Amino acid sequence: MNKRALVIGGGAIGLAAALALTAMGVQDVTIAELNDIRRAHLVDACGQTCVAAVEGMFPVVIDAVGYAATRAVASEAVLPGGVIAHVGLGDDTGGVDVRRYTLQEITFIGTYTYTAQDFRDTAQAIFDGKFGPLDWTETRSLADGDQAFKDIRAGRVAAPKIILDPWA
Repeated sequence: MNKRALVIGGGAIGLAAALALTAMGVQDVTIAELNDIRRAHLVDACGQTCVAAVEGMFPVVIDAVGYAATRAVASEAVLPGGVIAHVGLGDDTGGVDVRRYTLQEITFIGTYTYTAQDFRDTAQAIFDGKFGPLDWTETRSLADGDQAFKDIRAGRVAAPKIILDPWA
């Protein structure tokens, strides 16, 4: 059976979720990302499958954004009996179809923190190369932090993560 999953959001959390799913043996991982330049970067530089609009349904959906609109997409895209993992904390209301979750026995899991063992396991997986090359970040000077956030919000950033370097 082909294991499939949808990740909503192609930022650092979404890409990390996609890489972790792949490392766990999920053969078909799709990232939904609205930002055209980030989506192209995820495909070209990170080797991911990306879409601007979600089509079809998935047994596992990870919302790495956490807005009412992305929760609504997750609610629509999860198969009956499937699982939604909610990671993003964009806002705190809307987008949840409780009636559908109940009638179709969909599991909704909010996940935010990790244990010390989770951290050790993840670090070991990084050291062992299980997530592939991790060269998908962009580095800017700490002094350019304000502009980095403006660029992210305006959709001008391709990289899933910007690292602010105080010594650059």
